[in-house]
Amino acid sequence: MKRIFLKDVSGAFVTIGGDDANHLARSLRARRGDKITAVDGAGNCAVLELIDFDRETIKARRVSELQQVVVKRKIILADCLPKQNRFDNIIEKATELGVEKIEPLISERTIARPGGTRTQSKLERWQRIAKESAEQCARDTNPEIENIRELADWLKEISPLNEDTLFLFCWESEQDTTVREVLSDYKNSGGEKIIVLIGPEGGFSEREVREIKAAGGVSVTLGNRILKTDTAAISVLAMINYEFM
Repeated sequence: MKRIFLKDVSGAFVTIGGDDANHLARSLRARRGDKITAVDGAGNCAVLELIDFDRETIKARRVSELQQVVVKRKIILADCLPKQNRFDNIIEKATELGVEKIEPLISERTIARPGGTRTQSKLERWQRIAKESAEQCARDTNPEIENIRELADWLKEISPLNEDTLFLFCWESEQDTTVREVLSDYKNSGGEKIIVLIGPEGGFSEREVREIKAAGGVSVTLGNRILKTDTAAISVLAMINYEFM
């Protein structure tokens, strides 16, 4: 069944407009009488039947009771912005791998530093990518894309950590502690929130590593190879999916 994200699915009748209507009619080739699954930002899910099409909108009626989407484990990806448009790929794959929130960060060695109108345009593009990816992989929720922030400011916001939160970060100088070991211990603890922090090209500075550890971060190794920031993010998220599937 086709799936889309809408602002509100609670009414008996729903009007779908703009890009959502265009996506349904053109990309998904929906027709009158088709049933779709619609999810809103409040965690509600419902089945809609498409009953009328015009040039700009699609009208639908709700044919099922509202169901509340329950997220069992919350995964947050905090990623220092990579060069070019690699963050687009990170958002797409992180969405497919179940991340609930994505935090774009700027650290000492971050090269990409968008500002002014570029910041807003990037956020809008990232939100669109996340929404399209969530629809494609049949997610029940659309991940939040937070505003771009400095790493130091973000660390202050998440401290102190709750007892049920695991905060791990990839560090090329870590030799002993593996992602598998940390996830295994956390799984046995029954925790419900995982924060993954990925550094930029060039990695974290020594000062940043100290600050991250002071905020509760556990350094992990991804092996002998130095991975690109987007590869590292996808690798860790895939490991989390494997461990908790």
